[in-house]
Amino acid sequence: MDDLYTRLLSVSIPADRISEAMDKGLLTSVEENINEPNVLSAYEIGIIGAGDFAVALAQSFKKKINVLIYDFEPLRNAFSRATRLSTNRDFSHHFDENTEFTADLSKVLNAEFIILAVPANSIPSVIGQIKEIIPVDYVNKQYVLVSKGFIGKGYIPHRWLERNGIPFEQIIWASGGNVAKDVVEKKAIKIAVVSVNKNRKARREFAGYFNTEYLVPVEYSGASLLACELGGILKNYYAGLGRYILSKYGEEALRKYKYMVRREFHRASRIVSSSPTVSMRAWVIRKASFGPAFWEDLDVTIRDGRNGFFGEHILNGGRVKTILDELGLVESFKTTFSTLSLFNRLSKFSLKRLPVLKAILDIYEELNIDYLDSGDAVISKESLNEIKKLEQKVLKFKRFWFF
Repeated sequence: MDDLYTRLLSVSIPADRISEAMDKGLLTSVEENINEPNVLSAYEIGIIGAGDFAVALAQSFKKKINVLIYDFEPLRNAFSRATRLSTNRDFSHHFDENTEFTADLSKVLNAEFIILAVPANSIPSVIGQIKEIIPVDYVNKQYVLVSKGFIGKGYIPHRWLERNGIPFEQIIWASGGNVAKDVVEKKAIKIAVVSVNKNRKARREFAGYFNTEYLVPVEYSGASLLACELGGILKNYYAGLGRYILSKYGEEALRKYKYMVRREFHRASRIVSSSPTVSMRAWVIRKASFGPAFWEDLDVTIRDGRNGFFGEHILNGGRVKTILDELGLVESFKTTFSTLSLFNRLSKFSLKRLPVLKAILDIYEELNIDYLDSGDAVISKESLNEIKKLEQKVLKFKRFWFF
């Protein structure tokens, strides 16, 4: 038993989960579940990834919907199958009987909808594996993106997929300022389910799978897909400073900050839309930025999201490694340069019109370089002075009638 306990810890299964299984006498059956059962030939939902949001999504679907979660580590799948406990690091969760687990990626690819619940920078390798397994049919699969971020030199995930042969008609974007723990605790949260109009039928079918006790799907169509992605990426940067403002000055200052950065987001979307790297229509993004693509997501992430807590910690002089380990954001932080690669293409004049975003990205870049060089970092005095200047701008900000 001690050997099994050590093996489970070695594949990153949290100790509290292992102890809970031991207390219930379930640990002995883990070995028996290494060999996967003959799972159904087809599932409505296949989730690639077994992290926080993947667990929340699995919980969010109606119980009649069959869900298959893929994790490349067989022992983690065996543990969840035997104990019905999640192996994600942040919170414990008991899976319903409609959820099964596999270390065989080919089984997930039989699902009607394939959810890519992995960091954006991992999407290329996942698609590469899918191409190897189904070299012809991969372009006809129905993909659902939940990752926020950039791939490579500033490409957002759906644009990278399109360049690799997967048409927009096969992509659905599920976006929201959703805190996974709130979802599994059955707190109703809105989620934007977005696709181009040619994919309306699949979008409605996917939205209809959710149990509205957990997630309330709100459908959007057309090029709002692009707005949701850009909004999701940028709001994570704005949220860090927003959380810092909230903790230091309270609700009124946060309200001013949200109005100020929404106006800046409008500018950012118009400026970035002219970039050939992203190729977006600015008016669509500007329109969508008034809705849940940015405004509601920003508020939730500031109050409860990991990116909000990260920003508050480092802007108060905390050490990067401490908060990255606590929040599980190490891999995400390493890819900061993908965001910088896009915005560094902008002219100095354009960046001057985005003072908040520029300051945040400059701070993150400095921290990222120090972190990669030495394994840890702390905000510099110069960056702290920039933050103080931004604080004063927020406190003096006045909302005009057209915002």
